[in-house]
Amino acid sequence: MPSLFDLHCDTAYEMYKGKQGLAHNTLGIDIEKFDAFENKAQIFAIWSDESLTDDEVYVNFKHVSAEFHGHINENIQKISLCTTAQEIKTAQEQDKIAALLSVEDARLLGNDLSRLETLYNEGVRIITLCWKGMSVIGGGYDTDEGLTDFGLEVLSQCEKMGIVVDVSHLSEKGFWDVANKASKPFIASHSNANLICSHKRNLTDVQYRTISSSGGIVGISLVAKHLAKAYRDNTPEQCSALETVCNHIEHFLEIDSTALCLGLDFDGTTPLAGLEDLSKVPVLHEALTNRGLDEKVADDVFYNNAFRFFNNALN
Repeated sequence: MPSLFDLHCDTAYEMYKGKQGLAHNTLGIDIEKFDAFENKAQIFAIWSDESLTDDEVYVNFKHVSAEFHGHINENIQKISLCTTAQEIKTAQEQDKIAALLSVEDARLLGNDLSRLETLYNEGVRIITLCWKGMSVIGGGYDTDEGLTDFGLEVLSQCEKMGIVVDVSHLSEKGFWDVANKASKPFIASHSNANLICSHKRNLTDVQYRTISSSGGIVGISLVAKHLAKAYRDNTPEQCSALETVCNHIEHFLEIDSTALCLGLDFDGTTPLAGLEDLSKVPVLHEALTNRGLDEKVADDVFYNNAFRFFNNALN
């Protein structure tokens, strides 16, 4: 039975919208589905809904966060919200799910740097700087804009506070702004290999090496249109989901095996056939080893690399 440390899901927001619980639900992730794994850790992202203004998103974050904390408290025997490396270790020792909280799209700060303190106090330890388009932080993947002056302030303040900066969804220019200014390791929580599937959301080999060189990590996602052109062309029958995901993993492993993780993006994307929810993910571990990948390397991708990173990143 493999372990799992997943860098990204949108389950917290989807539970809030659909008024579903954490113990058991109809989504891609719930507590029951973690039974497929030995050690387990999950980063739950609270998304900044694109239909809302920056200030509305900030208020919405508080509502989603409060409800999510309530779900954790209701299931405290099986899951713990972790904000430090020691808390992650303790959850593992107690056979609990280690839950970490992130924000996807920092525009909810709305030019108010003091809001970062609220996020930190709510337990947020990872922040995806942008999501799409132009914001007070900078440009998303669909723009050619870098970080704004405020975005650079956010980067600096996150590093001072101990919030891990996530460059998934950033424009290429924004990526290099982070790479050139960051003094601590940064991550791409859910981004795939551009050489395997050309898409602005994916990372070039140079970007992957840069994240790795910083001491950071990259999570492979299950987002169909970021995995293969066949999905964008609505011809999924032309490729196997498992094979395609393995191709992305094996490509980045050839560059550096210590930086690669999973950032599956459940409940933020359309499920793939055969990988419809978290309970199905062990088949990916099996597929990797069946293709000749050493089991230890597969274990590193599934859990050990992320565990090591956050053991160092969180005080």
